[in-house]
Amino acid sequence: MNVRRYRAKDMGDAMRQVREHQGADAVILSSRRVDGMLEIVAAVDAGGGTDDPMRAGAEGGMERVLGYGQNPVDPQLNAMRRELSNLRHLLVQQQGASESSQWAARHPLAADLAAGLIGRGFEDKLARSVAGGIPEDTSIETAWSRVRARLSSALPTEQPEILERGGMLALVGPTGVGKTSTVSRLALRQIRRMGRDAVSLVTLDRQRLGAYKQLQAFGQMAGVPVMLLESERELVDLAVRAGEGRLVLVDTAGQATQDVAEQRLFAHVRAEVEIETWLVIAATHQGRVLRQLLQAFQGNTPSALVLTKVDEVEHLGEALSVLLEQRLGLAFYSDGLGLAEHFHAVDSMYLTRLALHDTPMGRAPSFSTSLEQAPVQQSLRQPLQQAAQQPMQSLGAAPVADRLGPADQGMILESVVPFRKGAHVGL
Repeated sequence: MNVRRYRAKDMGDAMRQVREHQGADAVILSSRRVDGMLEIVAAVDAGGGTDDPMRAGAEGGMERVLGYGQNPVDPQLNAMRRELSNLRHLLVQQQGASESSQWAARHPLAADLAAGLIGRGFEDKLARSVAGGIPEDTSIETAWSRVRARLSSALPTEQPEILERGGMLALVGPTGVGKTSTVSRLALRQIRRMGRDAVSLVTLDRQRLGAYKQLQAFGQMAGVPVMLLESERELVDLAVRAGEGRLVLVDTAGQATQDVAEQRLFAHVRAEVEIETWLVIAATHQGRVLRQLLQAFQGNTPSALVLTKVDEVEHLGEALSVLLEQRLGLAFYSDGLGLAEHFHAVDSMYLTRLALHDTPMGRAPSFSTSLEQAPVQQSLRQPLQQAAQQPMQSLGAAPVADRLGPADQGMILESVVPFRKGAHVGL
């Protein structure tokens, strides 16, 4: 047997030397690091047999045995490595638990506050950060007041100018978060403030059955135009016709997280028309999913967030934990099915109290729920009242007018499009 020792920079270089000097039938006997170099001992059987499983044959045996740079693995050695890895993981866990116990022993008030935050859905790191620094001699009531203030002041918010100056506003987001419902809610809010002539509704959602019908039914009651566009290119012509001061609300089809980067909404028309986008997300999503959505939709350059389904989540703290760690501001949120009474401009203190279970669900509406109390739009009141008084064509259930409730002349989602009890329309 011909045995030789080689030194090389890496395994690839060593394999090249072995092949050049001993051929493809060489067997790797050992390998180790010496003075920063890789030292290999290789041998070749004078008989030239190829029955040895360690033999580096022309079929790529060396690559199979060494795994391109990995030493031959003994099963017992592999099992020992797994045991050491598990032991290291256990030690890290124990060390973390020990550090937490020591921190709790030194800061009992902060530990109690952090535990309360974690129990309400807030993430551990955030909870300890918010609770830390509060003097230990602080009363529990004052301490919680400071926690509320810290969370409330840290929550990024947005007061969009587009609602004042007009322009083209598109709502983007995944399927099932309530983009169509939010479009209707924003339209109603704008109509009450500036009149129905200041709003147009547009949908690009040709995928989901009923999305256009939902907006169309709302448009009939509110007396505003609703357009179904074939492509994004038509937004360019629409922007020219709309004129200054008009708010054009654009509903879009839901996008799966993995498809957002490829689709890149409005990428081909942004150079010709100014389009502002808001990202709609649901409070019911897990924190991990919310982070994925925020990351995925960055390509659509959203300027604000809308948080929906606040009433459907048990612990709002999980969603707020995600919002607190990023910079995109929250503009509106919804906490029910009502178009008006359950849609609110952001109130960071209220959301914080809600997440801390300091505030019962149910609150005064953000803007008047009674058309008779609205200071603007006799022009809006008339078509809505007519819609409530005159029979309308059925959309698959009882006519809309038959299902109108007392608030908002029935301007709730259930009165616009039939849906199964407990489900959000347009979601």
